[in-house]
Amino acid sequence: MPEDRQRRHAWSEDGRVDPDDLVPDDEERAAGPGGPTPDVVIRALSVIPFLLLAALGLIGMVSWVLIVVLGVGGGEPIWDAAQGLPAGQLVREFLVALLIGLAPLGVVLGASWATARGFRQESSRIFWTVTQGLWGLAAVGLVYVWRLQQGWVDEFELTSTDWWFAFGVVAFAMILAGVRLRRAPRPVMDGR
Repeated sequence: MPEDRQRRHAWSEDGRVDPDDLVPDDEERAAGPGGPTPDVVIRALSVIPFLLLAALGLIGMVSWVLIVVLGVGGGEPIWDAAQGLPAGQLVREFLVALLIGLAPLGVVLGASWATARGFRQESSRIFWTVTQGLWGLAAVGLVYVWRLQQGWVDEFELTSTDWWFAFGVVAFAMILAGVRLRRAPRPVMDGR
């Protein structure tokens, strides 16, 4: 057994294997049969918008905890603000605060799921069709708000640069969803 091992690897004088002899001859053998494929760049680029959305959701969750729950930033914590309210209004205020906190959590969970699902090489055509449709709706919503509801834009103090950046991210997401849709495997029909 030791003789077979000595034949496969060049041993140095002190009895150790030279690390250069352990490196495969070509990149394909180095990656192995389950190694990265050439489309890994497209797959990585296609999930960047989901990662940005997850990051925004995480920022929203942290903000909710700091502002609503802890009262940082000049506000008061929700339990101080709710003191003295009638029971019906108290329940309503807590439900609204809870929904405000659950919205970014849903965004984080949904975007994280979409990132994991979208990065897979075998993502389905249905996933990318729905993704492209949702990003398209987001683009239409952005254009609607920008063109017809300028007061909302002014209220949030968004500059045109901010708005165009958001539109560029959505357009980028739509384009890459289309690319991934074209590369997705077609479903096999039974009987044909």
